[in-house]
Amino acid sequence: MNNQKQKAWLSLALCAVLIFLAAGSGPGNQRKPLRPPLPEDVVMEKQEIGIPALLPEAGHELEDVPQTSSAYLGGGRITLLANQTDSQMLSAVLETPEGSVIVVDGGTPGDKDHLMETLRSKGGRVSAWLVTHPHADHIGALNEILKDPDSGITIDGLYYHLADLKWYYSSESYRADMVAQFMDTLSKQPQEMLHGDIGKNEKIYVDNTEITVMNEPYLFPHNSINNSSVAYTIKMNGKHIVFLGDMGEEAGDRLVKDYGSDNMHCDILQMAHHGQYGVSERVYRILHPKICLWPTPGWLWDNDNGGGPGSGRWFTETTREWMKKAGVEKNYVIKDGDQIIE
Repeated sequence: MNNQKQKAWLSLALCAVLIFLAAGSGPGNQRKPLRPPLPEDVVMEKQEIGIPALLPEAGHELEDVPQTSSAYLGGGRITLLANQTDSQMLSAVLETPEGSVIVVDGGTPGDKDHLMETLRSKGGRVSAWLVTHPHADHIGALNEILKDPDSGITIDGLYYHLADLKWYYSSESYRADMVAQFMDTLSKQPQEMLHGDIGKNEKIYVDNTEITVMNEPYLFPHNSINNSSVAYTIKMNGKHIVFLGDMGEEAGDRLVKDYGSDNMHCDILQMAHHGQYGVSERVYRILHPKICLWPTPGWLWDNDNGGGPGSGRWFTETTREWMKKAGVEKNYVIKDGDQIIE
């Protein structure tokens, strides 16, 4: 009889253990999947620009996926202006969360009116105007605004670093006249506005937004003026925004060497030289942006020299493939008009 009781108790105990284990395997205790579900809006955004969506890497936190809302830049805003002529160009207007305005380059002379209209709509005052390099598709509009006493635009600080004029004539003589004109225009501006000697690691503050000068001009004999671009990192609401200007492969590699790959990661990146013949794939992978700003008109985006997509000799399609492989989550392209990131 005692043996039968012991067996009964053992059977009951075994059943209790099995019930406990079964309860422990319910939905609330299962291990979470390594790859979270992809929001539908990420897919749609990629489809809209013609690049397939990439799933986030395992363990990627979805709350880090940038959305076009005031939360991402903390009330700040980037407006990447579209070209008003057939030319490629770079014109970016940034607003700090406190409402101050920063401009990067500005585009061609033909982009002047659209840029002035945009700036006037934001109060007409620019706290910091950053110049990457003195090509007409970058400083042409700025040069015209500086010469126009009735522009209605007030510039508190103009930041740049130019080489000696002789270097431009010896390196790219066919483009040096634009540089000479720009230097002449600068010589007629109030000296307190000009900051023409900015150097590597120099900090510029606009409200709580921090701008870091990443380099002084590199004077390479090849692709000279593009490679002389000054790069900037703008830190707004904890997000790092990098502008490379028209840096080529030589300048990009040198920037990594001088500035340090550990210091170059960014959230938002302006694609070098309008997205083609710029820095190398290696440099883009080091920068590892989530968002790319493409100052790229439609013909350049499609590599179209007039014979249809793919008929040109530009390398935009290759760069687009690089960024797709790098896991970029969103591309803003001026072929689609003014682009706003908030």
